[in-house]
Amino acid sequence: MDNGAVMRIQMPKEFIKLHQIGPIKIDENLLFNGYLFYSDKSNILVDLPTSEWMMAYKERIELIIPIHDISQLIIAHLNFSLISSLKIFISLGFKGSIISTRQIAKQISQNGITLPVSSIEKLDYQYYSNDFKLNFLPIQFLPHPQTFMIFESETRGLISNTLFSSFKVDNPTEIIQLKQGIFAYHKTNLPSSEYLKDPIRRIRQHRIDAICPSYGYVLENDIDAWIEYEYQLDFYNSGQVFKYNEEFIKEFNYMEIINHMLNQLHKSLDTKEIIETFSKSDFIISETPLEIINSTHVGYKLWHAFFEYIYAKKGTSWLTILEPLIKRYHNIFGLDLPAIYVSKMMEVTKENELLEQDKKALEQNLQKLEAQIEETKETLLKCPITKLYIEEVLRALLKKDIESSDFFKRHQGFILIQLDQLYDINKRYGKDTGDEAIRNLAYIVGQIAPEEVKLFKQNGPGILVYASCEKKENITNLAVKIRNAVGDSVLFIEKMTASASLVYYEELNPVLTRDNKIKEIFTLLEQRIRLARQLGYGEIVDNSAVLPAFKEGIILLVDEDDMNRNMLVRVFNRLNFDVKAVTSVDEALAILCEYPIDIIISEINLSKMDGFGLKRELNESKTFSNIPFIMVSHNKTVENIRRGNLLNVDLIIEKPIIPEELIGHVKRFRERR
Repeated sequence: MDNGAVMRIQMPKEFIKLHQIGPIKIDENLLFNGYLFYSDKSNILVDLPTSEWMMAYKERIELIIPIHDISQLIIAHLNFSLISSLKIFISLGFKGSIISTRQIAKQISQNGITLPVSSIEKLDYQYYSNDFKLNFLPIQFLPHPQTFMIFESETRGLISNTLFSSFKVDNPTEIIQLKQGIFAYHKTNLPSSEYLKDPIRRIRQHRIDAICPSYGYVLENDIDAWIEYEYQLDFYNSGQVFKYNEEFIKEFNYMEIINHMLNQLHKSLDTKEIIETFSKSDFIISETPLEIINSTHVGYKLWHAFFEYIYAKKGTSWLTILEPLIKRYHNIFGLDLPAIYVSKMMEVTKENELLEQDKKALEQNLQKLEAQIEETKETLLKCPITKLYIEEVLRALLKKDIESSDFFKRHQGFILIQLDQLYDINKRYGKDTGDEAIRNLAYIVGQIAPEEVKLFKQNGPGILVYASCEKKENITNLAVKIRNAVGDSVLFIEKMTASASLVYYEELNPVLTRDNKIKEIFTLLEQRIRLARQLGYGEIVDNSAVLPAFKEGIILLVDEDDMNRNMLVRVFNRLNFDVKAVTSVDEALAILCEYPIDIIISEINLSKMDGFGLKRELNESKTFSNIPFIMVSHNKTVENIRRGNLLNVDLIIEKPIIPEELIGHVKRFRERR
C-alpha cells in the first residue's frame, strides 16, 4: 500500500485517522509498518523499527505531524534493538508517554528512560484518549510471548502485529501471491498453526474494517475471508519434512510427517481413542504431546505400515480424514502416496467421483427447473404487450411500502394514463394495431418518467404510474409531460391524445385500513379517468375536480326492443345504477372501451351480430371476459343454453322478464364483481 491513510471517518468538528507509517524495506523479504492514530486532540504512534531504520521512519512520520506532537507511543511488536530505537526516537523530539507489556515497561525503566511508562496489564487491556478507544489483545507467539494486538473501535482498525504479516511479494494485489506471502511468513516464524487459533477467536469479537500487520501489506477488503484464511492455515514445524543427503537425494523425515498426521487426527478425534487404537501396535505413541516416539519400522516402511495399520483398525474413516493432508505432502514435496491409498482409497475415490458426477447432474437439472419456474413467474406477472408488471404487482408492492416509515417521508402519487382514441384504432385497424398503440404509450411514459418512478400495466387499457417525489407538484408536472409527449408523438398510426387521472396518497381518509386505502386509490383513478374522458380529449383530472354522484355500478344493456330497454333503464336507475343502453354490438363495444362496466345484460337476437357474437368478442379480451354476462330471450331453448355454456355466459333469463328476479341476480353479480 502507498503512504496514506488506511481509513478516515468523520467525527463532529474534526477528523480522526489511522495512518500507515511505511512500508519500510528492512531486508529483501520484509517490509516494516508502523501506524499512527491521529486527530485534532491526540496522536498515538504504534511500534518502532530497528535502530538502523529510525531516520527513515522519522521522515515518514513527519510527512504527517512533527514527532514532538506525538502524545503516546505503544510498543506492541518487539525488535532486538528496541531500547536503542526508543532512545533515538526521544532524541528526535518524542516527549510523550509509553504503553507496553509489564516486562517491556520494566526493561525501559531499567535502561534510564524517564518518560512515563504504563503496562497494558495495569490499564486492564484498554486505553481511552480524547478520540481513540483502544483494546489490547494478547497473542502468545514465540519467541516473544508478550506481544499483543490493538483494536481501535472508532476507526475499526486492527493493528495485528505478526498476525496476518507477510513476506514481500511481487504483486500484493494478486490474492494468490499475497496468500503465499502470508503463509510463508507464518510457517517461518511460528512453531505451528495451532498458535493462530486463540488470537483469531479474540478478533472475531470485533467489527474490523482494516487489518494492519507489522510486516507486509494492509488488508482492507473481504476482511471476513482473510480471517477465515488465516484460521485455516495448517503447518507443523517441529521437524523438517525432508533434507538432502551428500548425494543430493531427498530423504524424508517420516517420523515427523507421521506426527503431523497424528496432529490432524487429533483435530477430529479424542486423544483417548487415538492412544487406544495404537495401544497394541508396532507404533509407540505418547499422550502428552500426542506423537510417535518409536516403532519397529523405519524409513518408507514406517510410512506405509502406519496407514495399513489404520485401515486394518478403522477402515476408510480415518484415511478419509488424513487424505487432504497426504495429498498436500504429495503435491508440494513429492512424497509418495501410502500404498493403501493407491489400492483401497482409489476405489473409494472412484465411487466418490461417480457420486459427485450424479450430484452435479442433479444440481444442473435443479438449476434449469428453478430458471424455468422464474421465467414462468415473470411471464405471469408481466403484461405480454408492454412487458410491464401487471396491476396486481403494484397492489402487492403498495401493501409492503405503506408499512415502511420511508413511504411517508416523500409525496406519493399515482397516475393512470389512457389513450383517448384507442377504441377507434381497434375498430378501424384491428386489435394488433391497438396493442401496438398501448405498447407505444408504455414506451413514451418510460422515456419521460424519472428512474425512481415505477410503471405498471393497468388491468384495463392504460398505464399506471407510481411516483415518489420531494414535491407534490412534480407528480402533476409528470402527468402533463406524458400527456404532451403523447400528443406530439409520431409513433402512432395516426394522431393520438391521452387523458390522465391523479390520486395523491395524502388525500386519502387516514382512518381507512391499509387495504381499503389501496382499494380507494384505484377506485379514484377509475372514477377520475372516466370523468376526464367525459370532459374531452387530453384532460387531466385530480382531486380538484368534483366527481359525479356515487352509483352502485354501471350496467351495459344491449337490446333492440325499445319497451324492454326503457323499462329496465327505469328499474335500475331507481336502484342507483348507471345504465348505458345501446341497440347493437358495435355500440356496446364502444361503451366498454369508455366505461368500467360491472354487468352486461344482452338480448340474444340482435340484427347484425347476436348476443352470442358479442360474448365471443368479449372472451378474446382478458379485461372484458370476466364481466358478468346475462342473456335475455323469448327463446330459452336447450340449444341456446348449450351455446351459452360453451361461451361462459353466466345466466340466461326468459322474457317477459320479472324485474325482481333480474334485480336479485344483478345485485349478486355486482357483489361478486
